[in-house]
Amino acid sequence: MSARLTALVAGFVAIALVLAQDVAPGAAFYHSWQYALALAVALALMAGYAAGAWRGHDGPVGRRLVLALAGLAVVDLAGLASGLLGPDTATIVGTPGTVAPIPVLGAAAFFAPADADALARGAGSVVLRRRGHSAIELGVGTRRLLGDSVVSLTPRPALYVEAWDARGAHLTVTQPAGTAFLSPVLQFGTRQRITDALTVPVDGFATPAQHRSFRALYFSPRDLAGFPHRIGDPSRPAVILTVADDAGRPLGIALSQGGRLALGGVTLRLTLGTYPALAIASAPDPVALALGLGAFVLGLIWVAALTRLRRRARVAHAG
Repeated sequence: MSARLTALVAGFVAIALVLAQDVAPGAAFYHSWQYALALAVALALMAGYAAGAWRGHDGPVGRRLVLALAGLAVVDLAGLASGLLGPDTATIVGTPGTVAPIPVLGAAAFFAPADADALARGAGSVVLRRRGHSAIELGVGTRRLLGDSVVSLTPRPALYVEAWDARGAHLTVTQPAGTAFLSPVLQFGTRQRITDALTVPVDGFATPAQHRSFRALYFSPRDLAGFPHRIGDPSRPAVILTVADDAGRPLGIALSQGGRLALGGVTLRLTLGTYPALAIASAPDPVALALGLGAFVLGLIWVAALTRLRRRARVAHAG
């Protein structure tokens, strides 16, 4: 393989690795030494060829190709800087109907309210508001580039809880250990080890009027597939609930995939679904990417123009 082809292949690999941070943001690989090494090797190959080409070792084509390689080097360095210096992906778990400040973006995130139906449909959204800018609404599956960060929404397990006493009176649901004391939405912010091979999300809530405390373990369909016996619909998640009184005495255990159930003297209606968290990942500087890719395209056009002139000269000479 010629030095020119090697440099160009290295450049295209560098472009793919760097643009991957925008296309599929958040991967820990971007902050690894392997990622940095790959970009560093690509940069060294391009620089080695460009140094010789600038001195005329590859003729006029090589001199013009230096501009394209310089653009690729800028893209490569932008990716290196983002991977080495950019922060790891941050996940902001917001309670439905609340506002969370995001200092790294200079913004506030407004997490949309969610009822049981919205959770079941996975229909949550987040609106980002920045001073002097238009509001940005994010839905699940959307992604936006804000400066040197990529923001997106990641669905997370959620459980909507409604409760009634034995007379049918509605009970207030609280989360004594949660960030939102009166929210009926459990978001499973911690995990519990069940076996050496299984760790599941866990959360809890209480019904103070009945002096009951509940603990909920969330099992995905994949987790349920490992159970020795089939449980309900294998394509749907489930929760295992345990209940205790104020003294910590256990009062029952139940498994539910949603709907009504009676447990510990309380009637519950559970709705399993998802609610999104805001993911913020570092990304290459967009100005550097634009300049680098622009220089790369101009360099290729310059090389193509020289090639065309040479072809015309050969045709004219042959004629």
